[in-house]
Amino acid sequence: MNLKIFYHTNSHKIFFWLFLLTLCCQIFLWKKYQDFHISFDIVPPAPNQYLIEAISFGDKEFIFRGLAMRLQNSGDIFAGFVSLKNYDYLRIYNWMKMLDGLNSASHLVPALAANYYSQTTKTEDVHYMVDYLEEYSEKNIDANWWWMFQATYLAKDVLRDLPRALELAQKLAKNNAVAAPFWTKELPAFVSEKMGDGCLAFRTIKQLIDDSESGARQVSAEEMNFMRYFIRDRLSKLKNQKFDPRKC
Repeated sequence: MNLKIFYHTNSHKIFFWLFLLTLCCQIFLWKKYQDFHISFDIVPPAPNQYLIEAISFGDKEFIFRGLAMRLQNSGDIFAGFVSLKNYDYLRIYNWMKMLDGLNSASHLVPALAANYYSQTTKTEDVHYMVDYLEEYSEKNIDANWWWMFQATYLAKDVLRDLPRALELAQKLAKNNAVAAPFWTKELPAFVSEKMGDGCLAFRTIKQLIDDSESGARQVSAEEMNFMRYFIRDRLSKLKNQKFDPRKC
């Protein structure tokens, strides 16, 4: 009975001191651990083939979509956003190659490479995206010529690596896709001109003319007009440079 009376008369004091003790403990823990942060990978290592087989339960398309979404949303952690320059691009490249093994027909992954991950301000990392787009496109250049063009653009205008861009442009020019515009054949001449290689630009122009005259490729009226402008403009520049094709 006396204990109940004591509790009722002093309950506010008891709760006050408990609150004060809890607050002091909380402050002590905060001061002690304030410099500790959760460690996480922006882009974790790509899962290996055995793990994928284990978690897919035979449905590779389902796991492809789930993992592709995981790659797309990498860095969006705890309601925050991470700058692309802080990503590990070698891991991103490995993720993309892994996803291609699950679904090589989808254009989701090359679209991420060309339109999203290539926007990093750490320019040297873009070469991973160029390598990936080249390897993806080479599997079927007629179906994937657009992604080879994207690789060429990134090499030429982002990496400023003209020899690499020329190599990719020449691979692009080998496509025979019906839907591919004629400028995909002309791209090596554009790049070689920037490199100051008049001979290569001249040979490309001559090849375009020969293909058109021999009927090796059907050229639409719009493409023909563009080709005429291209040839006239390039030949004019070569002439101003006193270019002699006999020296090629």
